[in-house]
Amino acid sequence: MALPFQFKAETVISEKRTTQEALDTIKNWLKETTLPKIQDEFIILFLISCENDIDVTKKAIEAYFRIKNEVPQIFDNYDVSGEELKSIMDVIGLCVIPKRMKDNRVVVCARLLDTNYRRCNIIAGIKLSLIPSLMIQIKNPVKEIVVIIDLKGVGFMHLTCLKMGAIISYLRYIQEALPIKLHTIHILNSNYVFDKTLNLFKIFIKSELLDLLHTHPPGTNMENFHKNFVPASYLPEEYGGDLASFDEIMKETQKEISQMQPFFDAEEQLRKTYKGQKRKI
Repeated sequence: MALPFQFKAETVISEKRTTQEALDTIKNWLKETTLPKIQDEFIILFLISCENDIDVTKKAIEAYFRIKNEVPQIFDNYDVSGEELKSIMDVIGLCVIPKRMKDNRVVVCARLLDTNYRRCNIIAGIKLSLIPSLMIQIKNPVKEIVVIIDLKGVGFMHLTCLKMGAIISYLRYIQEALPIKLHTIHILNSNYVFDKTLNLFKIFIKSELLDLLHTHPPGTNMENFHKNFVPASYLPEEYGGDLASFDEIMKETQKEISQMQPFFDAEEQLRKTYKGQKRKI
């Protein structure tokens, strides 16, 4: 089943964001593997995220199917009307900023809506966090993504929600297989909980990902943040931005997520044509 992308491969090629030669090289390589034969638009997402490096693109596509197949608890059964995603969206607020930056980057913000650690389902939270990496690519591939995570309200007891295997699998996926390039990750209101978590999982984080990480303590001067990292014109008003409130943008993001069921169904059906090992987390 074809994934319902709303852009055409030839359009991206005409914009010189990748080449027909690179696309054909990956298509020919796929014919020699046991991987699913994916459509041109999906291949282009990987090429752009890997900066058109053919060898890196091959590794990313292989990792995408291998890791997702190994850990169905995280990557299968995305039901936009189901209780799992609905419940976690009452706990974690997710905003995909609709206005793209001039260099075709997209800003994604996340923060706690409910600080009760008992409601924090880490598996559901991981699922929710992965949705923007595909959602923002459906209409038109982006160059990179800027992630902003606000830790206000995160306390010591949230550490009890962590699941080692799930987070390790999540880290493997975003480092080896994510079909979008990470530009930077900003941690606002960084605290001792984040430091403890980072130390716990640091062995599983590559230096390239650590280099993208910027921590900002409570009381950070947001004007300096705007000047040095993300301009106010791409942020909700709660972060000194010029846009609408976090809640307003979040509601629009949730509306887009609610329309993604055909994509999730087709993507999972495609992946299940690849037979690989599954494991528990």
